Amino acid sequence: MNRQRRAGSIALVLISVCLVSVAQLAMKWGMSTLALDGLNLADTGTYDAILRHGWPSLVSVVAGLGCYALSMLCWVMALKRIPLSMAYPFLSLSYVLVYIGSLFLPGIAEHFSWLKLSGIALILAGVAVTFHGGLRSTRQTADT
Repeated sequence: MNRQRRAGSIALVLISVCLVSVAQLAMKWGMSTLALDGLNLADTGTYDAILRHGWPSLVSVVAGLGCYALSMLCWVMALKRIPLSMAYPFLSLSYVLVYIGSLFLPGIAEHFSWLKLSGIALILAGVAVTFHGGLRSTRQTADT
């Protein structure tokens, strides 16, 4: 695989990872801020109240679902071009992005943990090792 095509495929994988991370954060924020507790879902006025006052939350959830769909589109396009063993480890980067995003986004407010940070460092090291090994095996296959 030529260098330009590989770079385009990796870009698709990274876009997919970013979109799936945004999807997770958007849906978490939307569902966390949507006040459904104590609502009588049998009452038609409840739905009107949700639409009138909860529309930002609903938009966030729908946007998250849209990001998931776009992420899957990028993912299948990337898989057409590069081996799964090279692409799949990148999905774990979404854990890193979601954790970082959840620390800073209002309405989610996860707490920082050194243990979680250690896990993130291990994930990043694993992605680097796996990606480097994938590049090496791709080059060896191309040379033969």
